[in-house]
Amino acid sequence: MVEKARLIFQEIKRQIAKEIFKPNLLELEKAVEKLIGEYDTANWENRFVVGSALEILFCAFLKSLGFECKWLKEARYDLAIEGINFSLKSNFTGKGDIRLINILGDEKVVWQEPTLFFISEIGICYADPQMGIATKHTNDALVVETKEIKKMVENNEEWVIPIHIPTKPKDSKKIKTASYDVAKSILEEINSQHLKKYLISL
Repeated sequence: MVEKARLIFQEIKRQIAKEIFKPNLLELEKAVEKLIGEYDTANWENRFVVGSALEILFCAFLKSLGFECKWLKEARYDLAIEGINFSLKSNFTGKGDIRLINILGDEKVVWQEPTLFFISEIGICYADPQMGIATKHTNDALVVETKEIKKMVENNEEWVIPIHIPTKPKDSKKIKTASYDVAKSILEEINSQHLKKYLISL
């Protein structure tokens, strides 16, 4: 599976580099920038929503390039690309740890998934357990340090697609929350006459 996953990543990299797909890439970058800018993952609720939204956006992007892609919504895998399952992880600070697998209690887990890492100011990085990247256990997760992924792609440029991924904003006062937007959208869909006008005061 790892060998096929690597070949798929290389093909994605080749397709993205084609001039004909430049508008597609610019649209993805614009969407990701807006997502990160408006739904800052400093808010715990937004972390899950932003992760899932990123998966949906990237899957749509891959389809626009001609790849088969399916959003899986599974515990360990996020997208099936050309029939191969991938995990997607993100880091919008460019530093710190990236959670690979959440752990319950004394559970022992091993990183097994071909993974696409979306890292601010770096791009989309591919890595898998056979690349010798160090991982570590914390109290509640198996993690990899962002600097380990950066170090790997600095020495192996074939495993990074240098697209624009901004760092998350530092002004927490402007953070949107997904639950508020969902509630607002629902009230709009039912043509709310009474509740909607009170949302502004929350």
